[in-house]
Amino acid sequence: MKNSEYWKKEGVQKVFTHPLCDDWIASLDKNACVLDLGCGYGRLTPVLQQAGFSNIVGYDSSPALLDRARKENPGAFYSNVFHSLSGRSFNLILCFALFTSAPSLEEQKELVSLIEKVCGNKTYLYISDYETCDNPAYQTRYQERRLNMYGCFASGNAIFRHHKPGHFDTLFPEWRKLKEKTLKSRTLNGNEIIIHQYLYIRSQ
Repeated sequence: MKNSEYWKKEGVQKVFTHPLCDDWIASLDKNACVLDLGCGYGRLTPVLQQAGFSNIVGYDSSPALLDRARKENPGAFYSNVFHSLSGRSFNLILCFALFTSAPSLEEQKELVSLIEKVCGNKTYLYISDYETCDNPAYQTRYQERRLNMYGCFASGNAIFRHHKPGHFDTLFPEWRKLKEKTLKSRTLNGNEIIIHQYLYIRSQ
């Protein structure tokens, strides 16, 4: 991962803010298996528990963030070894500010592959991320074109990416989009920003 060093040091102290919309998942069976992919310090675990879910797995590539998760937000099975999820299938997969932190096309395709390996017969995919059209104040930064891509920029020692409209529809062509919305949130540095959320479903 291009930002692995960032999440070992500076990133492990950050506060994540993307809200989870309860009404999007209210109708799911509370016995559903939930995967928080790129869970960070597990901040969504108590939110999911309050919504009635108890079968929660948090995966993140950063051991430092997972150490924080186990201390601050217990109640989920946390792992940084994706093979530990082999043979499991999930009914709901959350990707909150995950793709922005995995900016290259190669990383994103790898994430898609991982997601599709752990799909159940009917799986919901809930993405919370950024679109370039929602944040015109970032236009100058988008022109940095890190990794030779518009919308890709440096922040400290990390590289992040905001995506063109329709990016996730292209990234997940086998999934059907059910819902989308824009919301106010804050960046890792506490600045106001607009986020974009999507709910997809895939039936096998």
